Amino acid sequence: MASSRKSRNPSNPSDIASAFERALGDILARVRALGRDPSRIAIAYSGGLDSSLLLHLACRYGKQNDIEIIACHVHHGLSLHADAWLAHCEAQALRLGAAFDWRRVALNLEGGHGVEEAARLERYRALAQMCERSGASLVLTGHHQDDQAETVLLQLMRGAGLPGLSGMGVFQERHALLGPKVALGRPLLGISRAALETAARAIALSHVDDESNADVRYRRNAVRHAVAPVLERHFPGYAAALSRSAAHAQSAQALLRDLAELDLGHCGASDWNAPLDANSLARLPARRADNLLRHWLQHQGVSLPSTARMDEMRAQMLNAASDAHPEIDFGGKVLRRVRGDLIIAARRDAPPQDDMLLRWQGEDEIAVPQWGGSLQFLRDEGCGIPIELLHEHGLLLRPRRGGERLKPARSRPSRSLKLLYQEAGIPPWRRLWSPLVYLNESLVFVAQLGMDARHAEEGGIVLRWRENQDGRYA
Repeated sequence: MASSRKSRNPSNPSDIASAFERALGDILARVRALGRDPSRIAIAYSGGLDSSLLLHLACRYGKQNDIEIIACHVHHGLSLHADAWLAHCEAQALRLGAAFDWRRVALNLEGGHGVEEAARLERYRALAQMCERSGASLVLTGHHQDDQAETVLLQLMRGAGLPGLSGMGVFQERHALLGPKVALGRPLLGISRAALETAARAIALSHVDDESNADVRYRRNAVRHAVAPVLERHFPGYAAALSRSAAHAQSAQALLRDLAELDLGHCGASDWNAPLDANSLARLPARRADNLLRHWLQHQGVSLPSTARMDEMRAQMLNAASDAHPEIDFGGKVLRRVRGDLIIAARRDAPPQDDMLLRWQGEDEIAVPQWGGSLQFLRDEGCGIPIELLHEHGLLLRPRRGGERLKPARSRPSRSLKLLYQEAGIPPWRRLWSPLVYLNESLVFVAQLGMDARHAEEGGIVLRWRENQDGRYA
């Protein structure tokens, strides 16, 4: 038993180097399978023991395989020693032959995040910036087996589902904070902290000690210093066991993803960015619908909702009346049901509140980015605005202020915009982004609704509104 455990957790430098190289080789193969060039690798380098050993191993591997290594350091400014750590990291990177880059960040605690989470968010954003600057398509972190066990324990205490209990993967094609072009690798994830410490001592590795790692006010530190020793005493090798459990959860999660991909097609979506057909989704059993929704939201860049919020979301989106327009706000993005489809739209600022003057000079189309679209001018399309009036007077784009009426056809009476919007099934959020167009103080056109017949003549210019693709459902 002891020899088996030793083989899974090598402690001498050569065995750890071999385990690292095998893991990194698999990671690089997966990066290449994505069609990306892994000839530049960024290392998340804090200067601590784990990232220092990672940089040491990566530099040796890079020299042997003609790969450029960039040591990326984030200066949080939380410690009095932060400047000294920066100087240490730069010196060590140069000594090892790695390029060095760094970013200073300021933590934003206004979003309700604690110091731990705020630091993590800023750290990954800074890494993304450094990867973009260097052109690196892969960033490696020094997460190890004990980190994995701590992650699983923390997720368990939060009541997480399979995605949380899966912990961290050795390879992550896409990380929400790194962007779509940078993959994340964790080549030390299968090695214990004790093994890394032993190897570091054997090669007299120079590293820094962050005093905040001993502060048990932070949850991860509390697990590391107060919970983990008790577990190790009563359940020797618990970290390896939890890591195996995480691997089992990852396998189960992969099967759920496969099922979600099958159900995605059943709901009329050609890919993960396409809308979902609400009626088809409602015909799925609740568990499968939730599974599909979670995977779909994740691909849309939305944070996964809790079970309670998922139940609320499914009820609102699938059980609402056909003429209802439910929406759920996820911060920067909004989930909506539009004409029987579930869509994700970016949350935009309010439309303009002041009049906007447009001068027509004969163009076929005038872009109006402030309103998220373009005003088109069509000839030979029927009754429209006389050309001479368009040249004589500018067009005013205005927001709706209440009480406006439109006459859609000569044979129909004028109607309030509210009733016309309702008849057309235009949801409230789209009405906000439908500018009203005036000519010489007369309402002549309403985006989404059309021309006013009272101000249209045969052979005139017909107005149409074209929404920008990114604002289609805003």
